[in-house]
Amino acid sequence: TELLAAYLGSGSQMHDMRTVQRHVAQRTTSNLLFVGAVGDRASAVYTGLIKIEPGAKRSDALQTNRNLILSEGARADSVPNLSIEENDVRCSHASSTGPVDPEQIYYLETRGIEPTEAKRLVVKGFFTDVLAKNPVPETTGWLVDEIENRLGWMDASHSGVVRT
Repeated sequence: TELLAAYLGSGSQMHDMRTVQRHVAQRTTSNLLFVGAVGDRASAVYTGLIKIEPGAKRSDALQTNRNLILSEGARADSVPNLSIEENDVRCSHASSTGPVDPEQIYYLETRGIEPTEAKRLVVKGFFTDVLAKNPVPETTGWLVDEIENRLGWMDASHSGVVRT
C-alpha cells in the first residue's frame, strides 16, 4: 500500500493529519509519504503509527513526513510512532522540518531569477516526489496549478526565506 499526501497551509490554517499503517499478515508492505509547506501563521501536525501485529513476519513499512516552513510564524510538527509486536520485520520512519534552503534561492538568483520566483520554484520542487507518484496522473496538472495558485500569497517584496 502506498499513502501519499501534499498540503500547503497559509493564513491561520491548521492541518492535523493522523495515520495508522497496520500490518496483520505476513509479507505486507506500506509506504507513506506526506509532504507539506506552511506559511503565515499556519501550522501542521502529522501523527503516524506503524503497527505490526503478531504474525506479520517479513512486513516492510516506511513512514516519511517532510515539512517546509515558509515564514517565521508558521509551525510544523511530526509525531512518528512504531508499535512492533513481531520479529523479522523492516520498519522505519523519517521526518524533516525546516526553512527553504537559502543556498537554493541564491543559486537560482545567480541565474537571474527574482527571489520570490526562486522561492516559488524551490517550494514547487519540494512537492515533486508526491506528484511523481500520483496514482491518478490525469490530475497532476491540476495539482501543480493548485500549488502555484496557493503560493500566490507570498510577499513579492522579499524572498520570504526564513533565517535560522
